[in-house]
Amino acid sequence: MRLHSLSLTHFSLIHQAFTQAFDDYLVPMRMDEEQLAAMLHRRGWRPELSVGARQGDALVGLWLAGIHCDESGPAGYCIATGVLPAARRRGLLQAMAAAVSQRLASRGIRRQRLEVIADNAAALAAYTGLGFQAHRRLDCYRIEQAIVAPPGDWTLQHGQPEKWPCWELDFEPAIPNSRDSLQRARPPLSLLTARRNGALIGYALHSSAGDIAELAVRPDCRRRGVARSLLAATQAAIGAERLGCNNIDAADQAMANLLRGCGGQLWLSQWEMRRA
Repeated sequence: MRLHSLSLTHFSLIHQAFTQAFDDYLVPMRMDEEQLAAMLHRRGWRPELSVGARQGDALVGLWLAGIHCDESGPAGYCIATGVLPAARRRGLLQAMAAAVSQRLASRGIRRQRLEVIADNAAALAAYTGLGFQAHRRLDCYRIEQAIVAPPGDWTLQHGQPEKWPCWELDFEPAIPNSRDSLQRARPPLSLLTARRNGALIGYALHSSAGDIAELAVRPDCRRRGVARSLLAATQAAIGAERLGCNNIDAADQAMANLLRGCGGQLWLSQWEMRRA
C-alpha cells in the first residue's frame, strides 16, 4: 500500500473509490460526481491535506480532510473516511489518520473533529483508538407531512441569501451547518423571513431539497408559531412536504420539541468527536 496526497488525483477516481467504500455503509451515501464535489466544497475540502491509499493502480482508501475555523482557531475536519471492503483490516485507517495528522501539524493545526453514526460501534471504537473523544450527540429529523401554519400577525417573505441575518445561535452549529459551510453551499441556499411591522422576527435558510440549514426566531417572539410558519412556508417554496433538519444538538430541547410537534421523526444520531 502507498499513501499519497489527493491533490493530484483525478476527481473521478476519488468519486469511484468513495462510492465503493461507502456501498455497504449504514446510511446510503450514493452521489454522482457533481453532488460529491458540491458536498466536499461546502465542507471545506483541502485535497493537499487529504490522503489516499493505493494498491497497485487502484485507490482503495480515502481520508477526505478539510479545515474549519472557530473562535479557538483552525481545526482539521474529517469530512469522510472510507476503505474498500477488500482492503479493510490492514491498518489503513490508522495509517491515513497518522498521515493527515502530520500534514495538519506541519501547518500548526493540532485539533481535529469528525462525526460518526452513533450506531456504528466499530467506527466509534476505531476513532476512539485514534485519540478522538465523543463530545456531543447530534440528531437528525425528517418531516414528511404537511405543516399547518398557525395564524399570526407577521408576514413571510422570500429574502436575498446574501442578506442572511446570521443571528447569534443558542447552540454551536456542527461543522456541516457552520456559517462558513453554509456560505459555500452550491447552489446557494434560499432565505425566508418573518417580519412584524417591518421588523425581522425570524428566518429560515433552506436548500431546494428541503434541508433546513438554519432556523432562528427572536427570543421575545418564540412559542407563538413563527418557526412553524417558516417551516410550512419552506414546504410551499420547495413544493414538497419532506423537510430535513440535520445535526441538531441533542441538548436543544426547544428545537426537538418544535420538530416533533410538526410531525418530525428522529431517524439518525451521530457523535461529534474531537481530538485536542
